Amino acid sequence: MSPSPAAPGLGGASPLVAAALAAAFGTALWLYRGERPLGFAAGLALGALLARAGWALLALPCAAAPGALLDPGAGFSALFVPLGLLLRAREPEAFAALPLALAVARLGCLAAGCCHGAAGEPLPLLEIAASLAVHAAAARLPRGQVMPAVLGGLGLARLLVEPWRAPSPLGPPRLPPAALAAAWLAAGAALSIRSARSGRRPPPAPRR
Repeated sequence: MSPSPAAPGLGGASPLVAAALAAAFGTALWLYRGERPLGFAAGLALGALLARAGWALLALPCAAAPGALLDPGAGFSALFVPLGLLLRAREPEAFAALPLALAVARLGCLAAGCCHGAAGEPLPLLEIAASLAVHAAAARLPRGQVMPAVLGGLGLARLLVEPWRAPSPLGPPRLPPAALAAAWLAAGAALSIRSARSGRRPPPAPRR
């Protein structure tokens, strides 16, 4: 999420964005089927903080303006959210809940009128559709392939929509979002290969 071109912050849309983020958090908790709910909640909270810090990193030097970091309506970057789960909740069930939660969060972008396309298209609709597709695909995969599918799928989805994204009103990002998306795609591919290799290993011989 980034600010609309009309203002450095989201102004009156901030309550709507906050509601969408709260709904996304609730959606993720509702979908979670793992055995570490506290760790998952901590991973979500850390992911939200990293999304805010990531926005500040991408939006420098505008984010360094007085009061910018204290305005939660100024923006977030969903590209940093999975990092919170990797650090605090590295289980497939945690990642299975992520795509649908991100789709709900993008409703805040629609409400705020931000993250639009270069020709004025409601780009969040495409990102919502992509997140729903990743969610549906991950739900049909074996447990060991869920995490790589979610990471790679979200990275691929962002890469596909990035060419249509309008330039940020805060100026060019210091770190290209496409590079971050490509990193998630590569991470998903690497994890998928590792999972496939570990699945082909014979079980250890019983001890005598």
